[in-house]
Amino acid sequence: MSNHNPEYAILIHYSEIALKKNNRSFFERKFVENITKHIKNLQYSKVRRISSRIFVEGIQYDQWDEFKGRIKNVMGMKNAILMIKSNHNLDDMKNTIDILVDKYEYDTFRITCKRHFKGYEKTSQEINMLLGEHVVNKTKKSVNLTSPDLNIIVEILKDKAYIGSSKILGYSGLPARSQEKAFSLISSGIDSPVASFEMIKRGVNLNFIHFHSAPAVNRQSIENVKKLINLLLKYQLECKLYIVPLLDVQQKIMQEVKDKFWVIFFRRSMIKIANKIALSNKGAALVTGDAVGQVASQTLSNIRAISEASTLPILRPLSGMNKEDIINRAREIGTYDISIEPYQDCCSFFVPAHPETKAKMFEIFKIDENLDLDNVHQKAIEDLEVINYKYRGE
Repeated sequence: MSNHNPEYAILIHYSEIALKKNNRSFFERKFVENITKHIKNLQYSKVRRISSRIFVEGIQYDQWDEFKGRIKNVMGMKNAILMIKSNHNLDDMKNTIDILVDKYEYDTFRITCKRHFKGYEKTSQEINMLLGEHVVNKTKKSVNLTSPDLNIIVEILKDKAYIGSSKILGYSGLPARSQEKAFSLISSGIDSPVASFEMIKRGVNLNFIHFHSAPAVNRQSIENVKKLINLLLKYQLECKLYIVPLLDVQQKIMQEVKDKFWVIFFRRSMIKIANKIALSNKGAALVTGDAVGQVASQTLSNIRAISEASTLPILRPLSGMNKEDIINRAREIGTYDISIEPYQDCCSFFVPAHPETKAKMFEIFKIDENLDLDNVHQKAIEDLEVINYKYRGE
């Protein structure tokens, strides 16, 4: 292999997939499938799976920034490393390391070898010592095994060696859309997009439901949600958005229910409608952005009163998180700037001055018995809009 024309590859390590047993191959195939979708339209020769590792072969060095911008969003990825392919013999590996170290500024280094091909003639420790000695002699740099400026990673496989250092970290978790389907009740605020991301990270096949109160409020929340879905798409690759008109439901509730219970019954209606949408589309759960105690509807008593309306389990991945932590996560995944754009929420627009914060179930049941919302719920479902989204590799 010519030193003047090195061949680059990306080594991708997965996270929890390694803990799977009988269905590990399913998760590995899904992981590789997702990687391929993420990097479509980029130039590479093949993606292959070897010894619990994924290699994207045949990339150019100057494409690394573009590849890592895509690959970091692959759910289930622990880390990815830009590698140079080398033949097995020590002279070729030394020459490859020379190419690698010339790209970095450093004072200390270490060699970290993993010998996956146990038939190789030297042990990992012997390779560490021989290659480390070469770097010291060539560069006069010092070895530091605990906190080096440059960690040179060497992976010995049956056919080739791979040598690299430039590493990016992923979100870990499980491959996107490797679990059953769930439906996230998404607003254009900060919390629900973050909750959605956390479930995408767990491999949940997520679709979205957005409730709006147009024309009593403007349609900005709908437009903001569309932007959020397009952003979350880079993590999940494809999904559906169900846009549901809630105004008729809200008006009937405001006519027949005391104002302190409005928000609770708005949310109970949203849960009931979401259940019907989910169950008719093979959904196994709902997802919300509730965080305990953050607003009036998120006290434990009110969460119970709202949850009782659901047949399906309601997943609340943010329930124990502080607002600051949620905001930091929103910034990290890119949803924050969209979420703080002005909008009128379908529930907060109609919040009374003194909403109920500790709903009693006997009161909720009594109101519910005398409140016939079936027709307006069904009308909302009939009038909903569905938008299909698919990642375009951009």
